[in-house]
Order: sequence, then C-alpha cells, then structure tokens
Amino acid sequence: MTQTINPRKAAIIGCGFVGSATAFTLMQSRLFSELVLLDANEAKADGEAKDIAHGIPFSGQMKIYAGTYDDIADSAIIIITAGANQKPGETRLDLVHKNVAIYKSIIPEISRRGFQGILLIVSNPVDILTYTALKLSGFPENRVIGSGTVLDTARLKYALSEHLGVDSRSVHSFIIGEHGDSEIAAWSSTNVSGIPLNTFCEMRGHYNHDAAMDRIAEEVKN
Repeated sequence: MTQTINPRKAAIIGCGFVGSATAFTLMQSRLFSELVLLDANEAKADGEAKDIAHGIPFSGQMKIYAGTYDDIADSAIIIITAGANQKPGETRLDLVHKNVAIYKSIIPEISRRGFQGILLIVSNPVDILTYTALKLSGFPENRVIGSGTVLDTARLKYALSEHLGVDSRSVHSFIIGEHGDSEIAAWSSTNVSGIPLNTFCEMRGHYNHDAAMDRIAEEVKN
C-alpha cells in the first residue's frame, strides 16, 4: 500500500533529549501543521507531546500528539532520534550493535506501511545508522538522509567565533567526513566574512595557528 504524503506533517521517533528538543523547535518553526511523537515508552511520548502543545498559544497553531506507526505513514518526513545513549568511555562505534538492533525494530514498521516521505537519521553513530536505515527500508538513497556533520560544523563555527570575538554567523567553515572520532576540520577553506582564517587571526593578534587549530578541532570532536 502506497501512502499519500501530507507535506505539512512530520513525525519524530524517540522522545529523549534530542527528540524532545527537535519537537519543540519544529513547533516554533511553523514548518508543519501536524507533528506526531513516538517512543518505546508511550507515556513519555504522550507527556512530551502535551508539554510542547501547551506552548502553542505563544507560537502558531499546530496539532501535536503521541501516536503509532499507522499515524505517521503519511508524514512528509520522519526524524529518528531513537537509540541507546553513549556512555562514558564509549566511542560512537561502540553503539553500533545496540542501535542497529533498535533500527531493526523501527525501520521495517515504517517501510511496510508504504511510507513515501524522507527519513532523517539523527541517532549515533549517524553515518552507519543512515546506511543501516537505507538497507533495511529499501528506499531510494535520496529519501534516507543523515544529519551528518551539521552539528559538528555549528560547534566549530561557534568555537572559532568565541576564539576570535566575532559573530558566529560571519564564520564560514566545515567539519567533513564522519560525525565522530575521525571527523576533519576543513581549515583550508575556513574564512571570516571572506578573509582567510590565518589572516583574520593575525588581525586579531593570534599567531599560534597550528596549536590553536589543533585545540579547537579536538574540542569540537570531543
């Protein structure tokens, strides 16, 4: 059975810190008129949905509720944040076996309902789980997207803005590669409002470029 997409409807699977923050942000964004929350703990999803819905009078009209896989089949996008948390001393790769098992219980439930929208994968390790979701779902590659290094890039831009004392929106830089232990800061293309990074640093009195870049990259990664 193929579902018709409702372009104004989104769903979030996983109502932990990331899922709840995502739901709150979407409520404020007014991008959607309907938002469905799912979690293995149904009471948790229901509680988060009600809490966020109580903020609607200060934002825009939206229907927010806890639902089932049947309720999300016609969503334009399903955001998956479900998964085990990273424990102290664990790398993101240590999460693979736990979270692949969780995905094996989630993705088939979505695909068997004829879902035609986009899957956005946020759970860690995000690159591996995006590939896992792609294979489990059988969806085309352009419909299974990982959040990748978006968060890492934002952290890098913020760290550089603090180091240089500038607005983070004027910092243009990217973290590339894996979201995790092997990520790379693309220093060669980094600039501040078009001024190459090292040149701008020297304008601000910073000359120990290599040491500063190593320190900031490590802080962003860890």
